[in-house]
Amino acid sequence: MLGLTNESRTSDSAMVSSQDSYETYFGLGHSLRLLDRSGVFRVSPAGLRLGDLLVRHVEAPADDGWALDMGTGSGVQALLLRSIGARNVVATDISETSVKIAGENEILNFGDQTVTFEVGSLFDAPSADRAFDLIVFNPPGWRTPSAGCQEGLERLGLTGLGLEAMFSGDRVLTEFLCRLPDHLTESGRAIVGFNSIVGIQKVLTDVRKQSGARHSLRLRLLERHTFPLFVYTEKWRASLDMLMAEFGLWKEHYGSAFTVHADGTLYFSYELVECRVARSARATR
Repeated sequence: MLGLTNESRTSDSAMVSSQDSYETYFGLGHSLRLLDRSGVFRVSPAGLRLGDLLVRHVEAPADDGWALDMGTGSGVQALLLRSIGARNVVATDISETSVKIAGENEILNFGDQTVTFEVGSLFDAPSADRAFDLIVFNPPGWRTPSAGCQEGLERLGLTGLGLEAMFSGDRVLTEFLCRLPDHLTESGRAIVGFNSIVGIQKVLTDVRKQSGARHSLRLRLLERHTFPLFVYTEKWRASLDMLMAEFGLWKEHYGSAFTVHADGTLYFSYELVECRVARSARATR
């Protein structure tokens, strides 16, 4: 574990804050400064809403309880859980770069490391193979692209982990929900961000088909927010017409939900959902 004195922590924080970092604030004094690094997304408006909800509605697990931040990215939700008071936090991501930067963000904000950051998909990271009292997950919000859309994205040079963080949300969310009962304690819950573009009812139908009678998820909508679709780079702006056509197909065939205003801006629903599991289906680890 790397420890820093208060003096060195303040000095390092001031040095970084004057360079390439930014601040996020979630209420009740919970503020985090995050490094702005290539290959790691800035915290999105959806991520900020998720953090706001954690501050308002989540109590830290007991001292011997465990929390998991899945798809940690910059580490923002894991670090927020530590700020709230969680003592045993695991945070995972498929990106080695994200895991590295998330660890650096913890040192920047707290001066030491207590969160376990690991590379892994869903529950496959070593420390994620257990039952948790709280799981936080903000999965990709878009469906798996069609072959034609995939080819168009590749022609524009849009490839790599950045796409995995946005697309294939139907597959990722379905697998997550099917595996969730094996990773929650008896009183545990997961707070998950659902994007209406993914086709929520189609995902839940697929979960029921794959799970059968093995377990029953109980879902409760905690909050719903409406956001416009933003494109931040020239490459993504060049793909916008293709994406809009793809979204239209998803709406027709998979129940993706969104509205397009007169100025051409697409608005989607971001839904923060609490997931619990019936007692008979809970993890027994």
